[in-house]
Amino acid sequence: MEDEGGGDRRPAARPGYPVLDGMKSAFASNGSAEPAEDEIPAATHWPSIPVADLAHEWSELRARVVELKVRFDSVDHHIVPDCWWRHNEHVEALAALRDHKRASFSDMAPATAPVDWLRAFRDITSLLRSWRGLSGCGGSHRSLLAAYRPDDDDAFAERVRTDVEARQRAAAYGAV
Repeated sequence: MEDEGGGDRRPAARPGYPVLDGMKSAFASNGSAEPAEDEIPAATHWPSIPVADLAHEWSELRARVVELKVRFDSVDHHIVPDCWWRHNEHVEALAALRDHKRASFSDMAPATAPVDWLRAFRDITSLLRSWRGLSGCGGSHRSLLAAYRPDDDDAFAERVRTDVEARQRAAAYGAV
């Protein structure tokens, strides 16, 4: 867009906030007007993770859950119990929330995407809270201001090991 004096009136791109015209460069790597498939953050289907990638995926998800607990005071043990990794519904919901965040804050996301992520955050935490109430997991009350209490490292490592072994056995027998 040029103004009447021949100058450019487009806003300057800021790191993390590209202007729409600047989005063309995001697709330049494949020479098309559409993003390449590997440039779009992909969703994770937890049961389909290859055995070779499981330990990494578990570790990465755990880091995102810790980040979520530290970043948002409202995400306490009533929403994400200390044993979240023992409950598949929590694992898959937290992975979905992580994937939504990746897409919402990617270079290709529109400026409105963070609001969509906050809506997903609201919906998922509400769902997690309801599942937490049904899970029967124990836990004592702690103030929201209390320091983060880490998960049981040994039990977590055992869960990752047993998941890897179970999937290896299933793969050996041709089960999916």
